Amino acid sequence: MKGYTIVDCQAIKPHIKFLRINPTDLKLTLKHILDSLMNLSWISTFDREFLRSSYEERSKPTIAYIATKIIKKDDDTVTTSSGEYVVSELARQSIIESYAYLDIPLAELFKKKVIGNHGFDFYSLNLNKNILFGEAKYIASQNAYGSALTQISQFYKDKQHITDIADIQNFFCDESLQNCHNDEVGFIAAFSSKDITTDLLIENIKKNKSYLSLCSSKEIILVAVNI
Repeated sequence: MKGYTIVDCQAIKPHIKFLRINPTDLKLTLKHILDSLMNLSWISTFDREFLRSSYEERSKPTIAYIATKIIKKDDDTVTTSSGEYVVSELARQSIIESYAYLDIPLAELFKKKVIGNHGFDFYSLNLNKNILFGEAKYIASQNAYGSALTQISQFYKDKQHITDIADIQNFFCDESLQNCHNDEVGFIAAFSSKDITTDLLIENIKKNKSYLSLCSSKEIILVAVNI
């Protein structure tokens, strides 16, 4: 069992999707996330041995850090430290499950910085060969969509999606990378959500300035995680 369910999946507009995730058992959810992060089977998809070796060595210290400092084996609560990992991984997995988009591990497993990378948190690819750049935010006391959307908007202004190409190019086809170069990209805003109805949450998001500034993107996926 994975410890969570997708409780809402809808389209706000043809190119804007909304998902809501509900962890059903936090201990099981955290174990599932830790197991997923430690699963290095994605490395075997690379046909060049030097790449496999490089990604394996790069991911080891990050996994060790997460497993000993962030999400421990028997944890049953979400903390400030683990919150963004939980939001990132549940969003990533739910998008793969719901839309059959490309499965790419969290950025911290393959980017150069071990902890606290300054780019996007995770990535995927839609069926139109548009790279999706994901950002996750966890705030214990309130809905975090504003924080996630603001960060995405700032990253976009700073051309972080272009900067990240050097780190993510081995996961994507040339067509999708060229689309990215041409600014044909999408974004995923993943965020912790509190006790609010989905209808009201979506209405509030629609009024957000950063959301409105991103609406011309090729695709937006909003993922609310109930923690």
